[in-house]
Amino acid sequence: FIPKAEAVAKARQRYKRIAVVAPFFTEPSFMERLKGISSVLGSEHYELVLYAVDSYEELVGYIDLIVSTKQVDGLICLSLHLDEAISLKLKKARLPVCFVEQKHAHFDSVCIDNHEGGWLCAKYLYDRGCRVPAFVGESNSQSFVTHASQQRLDGFLSFFLEEGIEMQEQQICMGLSGKEISDGDLKALLTNVHQVDCVFATSDILAVRVIKCAMELGMHIPDDLAVVGFDDIQMAEYVNLTTIDQSLVDSGSLAAQMLLQRLRNPEMPIHASVIPLKLAQRGSA
Repeated sequence: FIPKAEAVAKARQRYKRIAVVAPFFTEPSFMERLKGISSVLGSEHYELVLYAVDSYEELVGYIDLIVSTKQVDGLICLSLHLDEAISLKLKKARLPVCFVEQKHAHFDSVCIDNHEGGWLCAKYLYDRGCRVPAFVGESNSQSFVTHASQQRLDGFLSFFLEEGIEMQEQQICMGLSGKEISDGDLKALLTNVHQVDCVFATSDILAVRVIKCAMELGMHIPDDLAVVGFDDIQMAEYVNLTTIDQSLVDSGSLAAQMLLQRLRNPEMPIHASVIPLKLAQRGSA
């Protein structure tokens, strides 16, 4: 007779399950983070339970379910900004939680400095002679989502302002929540009166689309247009894309390690780890 894993885990006061809640499971960056999470948890024989969140109501429902059923040992929140009410529920439940990309006063976290990422990109482009920058990003109006694109834009703008370069509205293409930026939008950005000489895109996928549109317009990369992405997903190296590397797999691994450490030692001090950003220089800029 071989007892079911759930019965064994329950007898040991552990279900050996970790919940992961995130808003964009289809994004390549989230898949890379999940690789890191699953590699650590898998080696410790934990199951992953994934919850994809599309609305605030859905987020509240999932958190209520996780807290009330008590069938997971811990929770990892990817790119989520939880309000006070939800945070209080988790704190009262004494559920171990680790946030990724969002610092929290009451829970462990693995963070990156999105503002610094934008600043780092701007400095790199400026040092290579670029003086007419453009920005491409996708915003999200949902209050529970980490607003990474806006933070990266703020850092990008701040560096150029320090150098006396003020970007105009026509140099910024920010897609609205739920509406994808079209190739027409990108080509309009590249051909406007400002004659941009570089583009910072807030994801590698967007950066590749910018390069495609630029080449269709007869531009040469990087001579006519320098392009820098953000994430350094696996594809970026294959397409020779210069990008900001945020160590996606490592951040997932670290979050899982911190959560397991919290399970072993619930009373240890809250810890916030910061993943350093670095620029991966390749052929697009």
